[in-house]
This record gives sequence, C-alpha cells and structure tokens, in this order.
Amino acid sequence: MKMSKRLTAALCAAAALVLLLAGCGGSDGEQNGGPAVVKDSVTKRKLSDQTTFDPYKTSDQNMWEDLYGIYDTLFREDELGVFTPNLVTDYSFNEDGTELTMSLVQGVKFHNGETMTADDVVFSLNTAIASPFTSKFTNVMDHAEKVDDTTVKLVLKFAYGPILGCLVNATTSIVPQAAYEADPDSFAASPIGSGPYTLSEVVKGEKYVYTAFPDYFRGEAPIKTVVARVIPDGNAALMALQSGELDVIQPNQDYSDRAAIENDPNLEYYVAPQACTFLIGFNNEKGIFADKRMREAVALAVDKEDIALGATNGYAQPTDVGITPICPQVPTDFTGVARDVERAKQLVAEAGYPDGVDVTMRVISASNYTKPAEVVQDQLKEIGINITIEPMERAAWWDACYLGGDYTITIYANPVQVIDADFGAYPFLHSSEANGGNNFYNYKSAEMDQLLEDARISQDEAERKELYTKVCEIIRDESIFVPMYTGERTYAGVKGLKGVKADPMVRYYTYRYSWS
Repeated sequence: MKMSKRLTAALCAAAALVLLLAGCGGSDGEQNGGPAVVKDSVTKRKLSDQTTFDPYKTSDQNMWEDLYGIYDTLFREDELGVFTPNLVTDYSFNEDGTELTMSLVQGVKFHNGETMTADDVVFSLNTAIASPFTSKFTNVMDHAEKVDDTTVKLVLKFAYGPILGCLVNATTSIVPQAAYEADPDSFAASPIGSGPYTLSEVVKGEKYVYTAFPDYFRGEAPIKTVVARVIPDGNAALMALQSGELDVIQPNQDYSDRAAIENDPNLEYYVAPQACTFLIGFNNEKGIFADKRMREAVALAVDKEDIALGATNGYAQPTDVGITPICPQVPTDFTGVARDVERAKQLVAEAGYPDGVDVTMRVISASNYTKPAEVVQDQLKEIGINITIEPMERAAWWDACYLGGDYTITIYANPVQVIDADFGAYPFLHSSEANGGNNFYNYKSAEMDQLLEDARISQDEAERKELYTKVCEIIRDESIFVPMYTGERTYAGVKGLKGVKADPMVRYYTYRYSWS
C-alpha cells in the first residue's frame, strides 16, 4: 500500500543533489550512458513470526500472507476481486456440479528447477484435503485424480458454489511432491513453490527476505527483493513507515493511526470492506461460560455502540448478526438482544455468583483485540464479572486458545476468505470443527449441524438465506458468542508504490507491486 515516508532533511537534500547531478550529467550513470536507477525492493510490515511455511499446516490467515508469494494456487484473485485461472488454462464442471476438470498450464517451474506435473497437483490437493488445518476450504472436497499428463479432476462431495474461492486460498497451494515427501519438516522451514518469490533469509523475530524467482511462469516480478520486518507494535510500524524504513504496512485495526496516515502527503491509506466480525467468544464446553446463563448475561450487559466507539474510534458499525455481514446470505433485518443490565446481574447470581466472579480473558496482544477487551472489561464490572486481561503473542494465543481450547472468554474476529455465508458459519459452528478445529467455541448441536449442512448444499439462494437466518437466531438465543462490530480492512503505503490495495480477505500479492 502507499507508504508515507517522511524523509529527513539530510535525505531530502541528498536526493535533490542526486537529481541535480543527474540532470547536469554529473552522475556516473549519465556520463556512461547508463539507465536511471529504479528502486526494485519493498520493505513491508509483518505482524508476527511465521510459524510454518507449509501451506497445509496453518489455519491462520496472517500466516498465509507470505505464502501467496512463495506458492501458486490453481486460481487467483485478480485486481478487481474476481477469481481467475492461474495454473489452469481451462476448466469445466460436470452436469451435477460435483466434478471440476482442469487443464494445467505447461512448463511451470518450481524453485528447485523441477517442472510442475499433474501428479504434483493431485498430490497437493489430496494433501490439503487430508489436513485438519485446511478444512474451511477442503471439507467439501472428496479427492483429486489425474486424468492425463495435462489434466486433473477435483471430485466434490456435493455441488458447491464457492469452490473456486477455495482454490484461491493459500491452503490449496501446489507443491512439488518429491521435495515435500522427502522431508515435510524441512520443507516447512525451507519451502519450494512455483510462486514469484523464493525464501532467501530468515532472522526470527526480525525479518524474512524473499527474492524474485527469475523463472516464474508469469514473468519475473518487478520487485526483486521483499523484506518482511517483524513489527508487532502498530505505533512502531507507523513511525517506520513515516521515516521511510517501511514501504507498506498493515495499519492499526483500531484505526488509531488513520488520521496520521491520511494527512501525510507522502502516504496512501487504502480501505475495503472488512470480511470479519469482532466478537466476544466463549468456551461453550468447559469453564464458567459453559453455563448458558453466564453467556447470556454478557450478551445482555454489553453496549456495542460504546465498544465500537472505544475500540475503533468510531470507524466500525455495531452488528447483532452472528455471520459476517459482508456475506450476501446474511439477514439484513435482524433483531439482536436488547441491553438489560439488571437481568444480566440476575443471571450471574442464578449461575452461582451472587457476589461476582473473577475471570481471565486471554486475547491477542494487538490493539484491535486489547482495546475492545478493555471496554468489555469495564462494562462487565457492572454485573459482577471481573475481567483480568491476559495479552498473548498471536502464535501463542492461536495454539492455546483457538486450537487448544484453553480459555474461558476472549475477543476474536471470525474471518471469511470467500464471500459466502458458509465460510462465516460452518467452520465456526459445526460440531465436526470443534476441539481443535475452527469451532474454537466448542459448540455442538445436532440442530445447528443440520442447518449448516442443508445451507451449504442448497442451490436455492432464497432458501439458503432462510437457513442462515435460523443459524443467526440460534447464535443469539444460545449466546454462543456475542457479535460486536464490523469495520473496514485497511492498508497503507508510500505514494510511489503501485499495485497496492486493501483486501477484505488479507490476500496481498506482492507480485503486482512496482515503483512508479
């Protein structure tokens, strides 16, 4: 995105001197008839260390960002957000929509010099299908098979409208079978893909360096070196952007740096719809919030308007809908729970805590999680729920809370990677995804499972909308979690950097970047 670089007076003077000398024929390049030097590197912010480069071993969208440079997927998202063939030249569905046959681009090279084959594609898809980390995208897939040396077939369990979106995600990346099978653990640290960049250096806690792959099948990337610097703190990232140390960043998702970036003449601030809903999440299976009365008490006690104001500086919209509103099947006229503090106090007492209760809230240590946590903490004091906030590094929170279920209450944002309600509901609510999957609430209900299954296989959009309305009603009535607000996805960069945009699904293709 567009990075605002406030260069120091010395740097400005030096730049001006270089231009002056170039204009007067004073530079060596000019004297020797050499071309003008054009910048060909980008330094960007990385929120946390990469836990793995294995595309089939992570369900964290922040881990996927760099994978889009290392690997290719069969389809990709173009500049307008449309899914388009990438490693595929042609594709077709059978009559009932359960088989997707794809003709492959020929001559695609992996970073180790090997040529991509149909066997590599089949292996990659079947490995993804077998992984529990990829279930958001692959649990509708049955298997992949080779038709011939240039054609593969993906067999689905049922016709599924958003399937191309699944094949855009990094979790369905294509890898060289022989290299992956030889040593999966080594592969996870030293990845080999066919994407526009190779991993050239890792300094944990500091930086990741990627180098343009000269044999990339779509042509070598304009940006030859990408440096991803690990900067968890948003304020530090902003200062690095303004000083010229960074070219592009993910701004603070509490929007606290928005005015500074928008008012900087050297920077661009990009905005897109946010494909997630921030929420208060509960462990529905163990701990004090396994008691529905306690979950309902929280739902009755919170003031979403105040939370959105305090957590996002007023840039987010409160919501009562339990599925991210960006999805077209989500009900637009939905009634949530009316605030009732006295009833909330009564429920806490009925649950066995007439004198109140102390609770630890584990959250990711980023302002877009800690700020709403602080507002919720203040509001819940009124009903006798005394919150202690425990900030955690993102990877630690992910392993302990999201995958391990070791929490009672938290703040999270249910993201969707394909704009369809199935992505905002099935992974987070179906019982098959509980206890280590994406249903980190560990909520299990046969009624909910049936609604989700019926909605994902239906080809009638009106029927799907009715089913998802019922899903939202159960979320509300059972207080599985408490939806709070949804805002905007933002990105920022210096003005001379082209190809940058904010993406609702956090898919950032550095291959598109170039300097003007």
